[in-house]
Amino acid sequence: MYVVQIASECAPVIKAGGLGDVVYGLSRELENRGHCVELIQPMYDCMRYDHIWGLHDAYRDLGVPWYGGEIKCDVFCGWVHGRVCFFIQPKSQDRFFDRGYVYGGNDDPMRFAFFSKAAMEFLLKSNKRPDVIHCHDWQTGLIPVMLYEMYQYYGMERQRVCYSIHNFRHQGNCGNEILEATGLNRPEYYFHYDRLQDNFNPFALNLMKGGIVYSNYVNTVSPHHAWEARFTEVGYGLGHTLELHQEKFSGILNGVDYNLWNPETDELIESQYNIDDLKGKAKNKKALRERLLLADNDQPIIAYIGRLDDQKGVNQVQHAII
Repeated sequence: MYVVQIASECAPVIKAGGLGDVVYGLSRELENRGHCVELIQPMYDCMRYDHIWGLHDAYRDLGVPWYGGEIKCDVFCGWVHGRVCFFIQPKSQDRFFDRGYVYGGNDDPMRFAFFSKAAMEFLLKSNKRPDVIHCHDWQTGLIPVMLYEMYQYYGMERQRVCYSIHNFRHQGNCGNEILEATGLNRPEYYFHYDRLQDNFNPFALNLMKGGIVYSNYVNTVSPHHAWEARFTEVGYGLGHTLELHQEKFSGILNGVDYNLWNPETDELIESQYNIDDLKGKAKNKKALRERLLLADNDQPIIAYIGRLDDQKGVNQVQHAII
């Protein structure tokens, strides 16, 4: 099967959170299972270019229709630890991805709407016809919309879309300028509860909702999280939409790369260990205390990797201590 991943992150080249890890790890696992996988992402100026090998031209002057005109892009190709990645670089005075950051701009919905449009144009004009287009989070929520409403009429009628939601809090709310820019137009059509209209703000579009409505299959990071998204506040207002599309929505548990996260072979820890011999854990704890200039005693050490956000369970750390 031929799969194209379209995402705003891919570790270790660009990573703001867990999304980057999943996109890379999933791509590698799919390849290990015999599938052909390619990735498409923006060409940020702040990427880790030292993790890209063999970067070269893949498509010069790709014309991307935009606001009735077009913006030219160059597309580059390189290998990220064995994965084939295409990087889209717009030649625009808007400098969509030339800002020194991944997220945080006031025009983020417009930036990633352009990326989604450019990715679809690249697939169309380079004659790439994947079996599955796999999109991630609100940043690529417009891709299934554009595929169904536009690109299927230009030779992409056989492509199917899997849409993965990693974080329901950020949904890509925006106005009808996105429709005008991408050529979707028809605000009276898309500002409808059954399409892109936000469930609680009738004057806003919701890009994540569009991804849910138009995709062939939608998943999230675990079966329990899928239940939470439908029936609790974890869905941040999208529970009813998920309920309406429950036949194509499920949770698939995120996995761990045991080749990377393996204390038996990890060269970055002081002492390797395994389930049959845990002595190395004590040696690692002592080495960590020495490196961080902590007191040499047997008190517990709590390690936390993640953003300081309630979503990441920071409150559970305090709860566990008490």
